[in-house]
Amino acid sequence: MSITLSAGVRQNLLSLQDTASLLATTQNRLATGKKVNTALDNPTNFFTSQGLSNRAGDLNSLLDTIGQAQQTLKAADTGLTSLTALVQSAKSIATQAQQASKGGVNYTNITGTVAIALDTTATTSSASTVAAAGVASVQAASTLTHAAFAALANGDTLTYKLGSGSVVTATFGAAGDNTTNTFNTEAQLVTVLTTGTGASGNLGATVTGTSSVGGSVVITSADVTNDFTLGGTQVSGTVATGFTAAVHTLGDALTISDGTHSNSFYRVASGANAANGTYSSAANLVTAIADTGNTIHSTITGTVANTTGIKLAAANNVGITVGGATGAALGFGTTEVKNNTNTTLGALTGSLTVQVGADAANTLTFGTGNGQISTLTGLNAALATFTDITGSTDTGRHINFAPTSSDGVTIGGTGSIVSALGLSGSVGTTTPVATVVTPNATRTTLQGQFNALLTQIDQLAHDSSYNGVNLLAGDNLKVTFNESGSSSLTISGVKFDSTGLGLSAISGSGFQDNHNVDTTLTKLDTALTSLRAQASSFGSNLSTVQTRNDFTKNLVNVLQTGADNLVLADTNEEGANLLALQTRQSLSTTALSLANQSNQAVLKLLG
Repeated sequence: MSITLSAGVRQNLLSLQDTASLLATTQNRLATGKKVNTALDNPTNFFTSQGLSNRAGDLNSLLDTIGQAQQTLKAADTGLTSLTALVQSAKSIATQAQQASKGGVNYTNITGTVAIALDTTATTSSASTVAAAGVASVQAASTLTHAAFAALANGDTLTYKLGSGSVVTATFGAAGDNTTNTFNTEAQLVTVLTTGTGASGNLGATVTGTSSVGGSVVITSADVTNDFTLGGTQVSGTVATGFTAAVHTLGDALTISDGTHSNSFYRVASGANAANGTYSSAANLVTAIADTGNTIHSTITGTVANTTGIKLAAANNVGITVGGATGAALGFGTTEVKNNTNTTLGALTGSLTVQVGADAANTLTFGTGNGQISTLTGLNAALATFTDITGSTDTGRHINFAPTSSDGVTIGGTGSIVSALGLSGSVGTTTPVATVVTPNATRTTLQGQFNALLTQIDQLAHDSSYNGVNLLAGDNLKVTFNESGSSSLTISGVKFDSTGLGLSAISGSGFQDNHNVDTTLTKLDTALTSLRAQASSFGSNLSTVQTRNDFTKNLVNVLQTGADNLVLADTNEEGANLLALQTRQSLSTTALSLANQSNQAVLKLLG
């Protein structure tokens, strides 16, 4: 049977039921802390919050992987730091070896196959003619005029004396008289004086004589240092006044010296005689220089140059100094000329280049210009300036290059020069072979220390792994940054053992050679550059991973906060609602009670 409630009671009952329902909802929110507990509470917020929470959970699980990647990078960076210290130690060892004294090391020489001629000395007059240079000397002369000769009678004598020589007596005789040293004609007088024999002798080759019928007899001295002393007797009295002597005068001298001996030569108008150092032409001067009567004949030779000039020449290491006024007039310099010509080098023009390793090339320029090479002396002087290789000519006068290291030696230059020096087979780069004769003990010890360090480098590189990943042994590392894997970073590993760094153990007596030490230092510098560059790269990668790690942490927080904002209840609001609902429930109960009291009043009336 159904119960019929009054409208007031039913209304109050419904209000009380609603309040109870709201009170239950509020209490549930306070108990769970959420205002949306099921999809029925708010489908949109519920599923959106759930999606955000799921993504936050996925990202949160990636944080561990990212953190491990950071540690792997830190392990590699720690390895790089230690490797750098080891390579720097290796460089210090190599530097000490470079500074240590070298032991005895021989290197294969580069030697020409052509023997270079010895230098000779030559100097040539620049004046157009020897016969016109300087002031000529005047020779002493004796003249017997025709009148004086005609006054001679049988038995008369003429005496001649040249300088401190012997007196030569010529006696006038009858025609056909063949007595020694007699004469009857002017021509016979000349013959007596120049070729006469016997006790009286003759003036010899030091004089020349001329005569003519009805003319004078002239006897001229070939030298320019002595005068004639004349005398004699005549039946009719003293010697005729037409019998006279003219004294000599010295002109300008041509002085030639070989450094030890010196001789002077004088030009005369005519009648030159080499034995007495006089000349009247270039050919006469050549003869005078070659005559054994002077002290330079064995060291200096003369030749006619350009028809009328003179060229002086001497052998190796014999200098020529030309002096005197005539020397100046002929255009000779006043300083010594020595070893200024060479038959092998004199006609060469061009250059020879010698380069050691990456050093600047040494250049030898051949020619006759200022600073150019045309003699063996000049070549040796130029070779002596080389600092990175020893240049010289050997005992056989072959050009020779003695390397001081095993750096490659590159020969180049003008083809004719290379060929003339016998270096055609050496053109290009030659690597000298080192032969250690007596190794330096310090360098040997340092080489052992260097090789031991390479072993430590290999071991350290192998030990720089983390969790099975070694970025210094060629392993790669991939770091994923989002839940779908579409955002990631692949870090490429490197092989940084000694081989990967371009370093290798020094074998044999390698550190005894500066070239090998220099090459090793270059490799070490390259290795240090690689280590520093890789440290920078790993540092950049670590910074990226750290940034993504921080970003992911913050994003997880954002996602979780967003998800919570969609479903969490406001406890302050729900607490106030609970208090209000409790008050409302109390009031509803009172109202329902009042409604029931009205019904009870009706019962009282019926009773």
